[in-house]
Amino acid sequence: MMRKFVTALFIVSLLAGSVMAAEAPKVVARVNSQDITEAEVFEYLQPFGQQAFLMYATPQGKKMIIDDVISLRLFALEGERASLDKTPEFQQQIARARRAMLAQAAMRKVVEGLTVSDDEAVKFYNDNPQFFTQPEKIRASHILVSGDEALAKVKAELAAGKSFDVVAREYSTDPGSAAKGGDLGEFPRGVMVAEFEKAAFDLKNPGDVSEPVKSRFGWHIIKLAARIPETKTPFEQVKPRILQELREQKTQKLINDRSAELEKVYKVERF
Repeated sequence: MMRKFVTALFIVSLLAGSVMAAEAPKVVARVNSQDITEAEVFEYLQPFGQQAFLMYATPQGKKMIIDDVISLRLFALEGERASLDKTPEFQQQIARARRAMLAQAAMRKVVEGLTVSDDEAVKFYNDNPQFFTQPEKIRASHILVSGDEALAKVKAELAAGKSFDVVAREYSTDPGSAAKGGDLGEFPRGVMVAEFEKAAFDLKNPGDVSEPVKSRFGWHIIKLAARIPETKTPFEQVKPRILQELREQKTQKLINDRSAELEKVYKVERF
């Protein structure tokens, strides 16, 4: 679990580094003759997520964020003037940051040249249909009543030709569907209580109405509106997601394998 977390951080940092390296530095401010680049601002924003970048896209947000980075630079200069960088605590932090940067550089070298082919993506798609298949669903309405007397009234109204949705609005005690004529929308197997599900999925054709079915909620009379067969998402729609997943899997394996090799090179003791 921890290695997966470390790899995820590594991938994020690698992508961020690639974007910054591809663009010429854009100076957004200067403090004591030292440039502050937009790349530094983006690095500052990264821990705060997408919302921070959206804020930076507005004039007011951009000014506020750049002011924050300027403030950090000012305090850094003040810390340097006060020789805070010479303290043991600071030196330990520098050592930790250096180790982290060296580890990321070494990881980049391990995954250098990693590729995922379209053939690999197609194989993953074909081998894992459960990830890309939408199960069979139905759309149905129901009338829910709590007693035999109410059930008899509902059956009589339907037998007399009154429309199902009107009867549902008048008699159903289901607060979520009564006002919609009993409409429950679309649902797959495994969502409704067992007795209801069996009766609903046993209906064959749109317009079919079930016999009364008892569940812990009361008596249901169910009307089938539509059957939606099982569907599989086309490969081209999920191809980018598959390629990303395979890249992550390969990266994870390369890092794990190399880590295991390095444990034989360097002495490791666990306490």
